[in-house]
Amino acid sequence: MEMSSIVVLGSPISQPTRAVLWLCEILGLKVKFQPVDSNKGEHVSPEFLELNPNAKFPVLKDGKFTLFESHAIMRYLFSKYGRENTDYLYPKSDAEKRGKVDSWLDWKHTALRPGAAGIVRRRVMSKIMKDYSKHSMRFDLKEIPESREARILVDALKIMENQLSQTEYLTGSEPTLADIACACEIEQLLMLPKTEPPPFGCDLASSFPKVDAWQSKMRQVTGFSNIHKSLHGACKGIEKMRAKSKI
Repeated sequence: MEMSSIVVLGSPISQPTRAVLWLCEILGLKVKFQPVDSNKGEHVSPEFLELNPNAKFPVLKDGKFTLFESHAIMRYLFSKYGRENTDYLYPKSDAEKRGKVDSWLDWKHTALRPGAAGIVRRRVMSKIMKDYSKHSMRFDLKEIPESREARILVDALKIMENQLSQTEYLTGSEPTLADIACACEIEQLLMLPKTEPPPFGCDLASSFPKVDAWQSKMRQVTGFSNIHKSLHGACKGIEKMRAKSKI
């Protein structure tokens, strides 16, 4: 099957979508990106729900094969298209190293993402989206206290800070799928004020210097800049709105 048959559906602002697209860049895969506009409710259309009944992105189409959940997609892509010179991302022959990567991938979804995405959605996305009545955040904003999201984010960053004081990357001396996923999550904090520390700002250096240094290294990894162009562009627009007290 030709690699050009790969289609990724999602949003360039979405952390899980960016993680998948970034991995594709590292692996040198030719991918067709198909934007899904949640403002227009495209993620709850019958066509999209047929691909992912959870109404979330990204979704991968590889020929006739369809897959949802970003970490499952990343593992699949690496298993199918990973090369010898990218084995460090998810070592095929080392069950223990792969287990460590899996551990941090699962941790990201359960520990880092609820806080990071929660705060960004509450403090930024809910204020700039024209209509989030069909977005899952409409429930989170009502049912989950901001104080809980803030605590979860700070707790997660403390765990990362401790780990990164022992290892250069989350599982050792080289970046892995877990670093890719977590770095995409951390990068969205740039939507928050630059002069405040987490949980309500993005000044990592003041409170989490190891995480800040690690994030800087991840920004140098192949494909990062290209995949994050849309997010960084959005951040500039958000800063202008914040300067005018519009958010």
